[in-house]
Amino acid sequence: MPGDLLIHELGPNGDGVHRSHGGTVYVDRALPGDRVQATIRRGDDGVLRGDLVKVIKASPHRVKAPCPNYDVCGGCTLQHAKDEFYRHWKLDIVRDALRGKGLKPRVWRDPVFLPAGDRRRATFIAHKKNNSVILGHTRRRAHHVTDIASCLVADPALMDLRRRLTTLLVPILQEGKPAAAFIQAVDGQFEIVITGPVGKTGKPDVQTRKAIAQLARETNVNRVSWRANQDDAAEIISEISPLRAHFGDLDIILPPLAFLQPTQAGEAALVESVMALLPRTGKFADLFSGCGTFTGPMLERGAVHAYESVGSAVQALDKAKGTRPLKAIRRDLFLNPLRRDEANRYDAIVFDPPRAGAQEQVRTLASSRAPLLVGVSCNPATFARDARILVDGGYRLDSVRVVDQFTWSHHVELVAAFTKRPR
Repeated sequence: MPGDLLIHELGPNGDGVHRSHGGTVYVDRALPGDRVQATIRRGDDGVLRGDLVKVIKASPHRVKAPCPNYDVCGGCTLQHAKDEFYRHWKLDIVRDALRGKGLKPRVWRDPVFLPAGDRRRATFIAHKKNNSVILGHTRRRAHHVTDIASCLVADPALMDLRRRLTTLLVPILQEGKPAAAFIQAVDGQFEIVITGPVGKTGKPDVQTRKAIAQLARETNVNRVSWRANQDDAAEIISEISPLRAHFGDLDIILPPLAFLQPTQAGEAALVESVMALLPRTGKFADLFSGCGTFTGPMLERGAVHAYESVGSAVQALDKAKGTRPLKAIRRDLFLNPLRRDEANRYDAIVFDPPRAGAQEQVRTLASSRAPLLVGVSCNPATFARDARILVDGGYRLDSVRVVDQFTWSHHVELVAAFTKRPR
């Protein structure tokens, strides 16, 4: 039976939180001050969750979600909140993470909140049934796929391409077996990566390859790749022309599934924030460099050593460097972190790890003499953990800037500066 719950706060994942003697319940799409009717269940992780049935009394922070797909799509978390509340919540996610580790920066730099409508990459669940394909999403913690023909956060050109794919994927996908279609837009260029079973045997046969080539021609997509499983390398099936990105003066030919910041404006905001902290000249290291989002602009100020574990990204940097003072180094910084003596060679080190953070790497950085560390993070919790290690090792947390390019989601990014305290 549905329970009558008062929502007391908003959790870091965007769930409304109800606390009582009976336990804590997390209710998707509920806000502090809401009184809601919710069906309570215990998840596989043992956590009590509430499925919203009805808002009995609305929170003063609640507004009508602007997207018609909001109730069935799992892409956005917080369209139902007023903008002022949403922005304060995003800032509090970072503040609370740092506070939980006893940290407070000397300066909070002005946050950057970017508008919706610029997301340049998206993954759609592709499902073929009765010789027809839908491309959509599932709501959080649900399995039903809803066809999503419009999106307020995505680049309109990406959604237009998605619309044209529904018929072109019919001869490619297997009936009744779900796959995924990843679309990435780069300066008017596009790539598609299909993950899952295709053709008669599950792999691209001759007919499937012809159908993929036709898809590329009719949509003018630069490159279409395929992989059987998410952890597999992507095989290029059709490439009309290379997919290029520009980072500073670097002209990079991107490998399939190359990681880019989700929006062009977000990339620009992060790069500007990092460059504002670096010295005008020097020798720099870019850790977890990817294909060079920060490496390219940093080269305008001096020599850069770019460290990255993905071989295709290192090769792309190496091919693009020309006569520039760039050294691209393949290295798994989780298994083989930059040593203290290596870190001591640089005037500044930028590190931008994945969501897991850089715990092993910052342990060696903490003991180094590098005068400036600039951290970029998409996970405030792991960043706070790593920042604590650096501060305990003799660094000062000078500044933090919040950058929000994941509009209406619980994801948030930040750029922080650490300077070595004098002994």
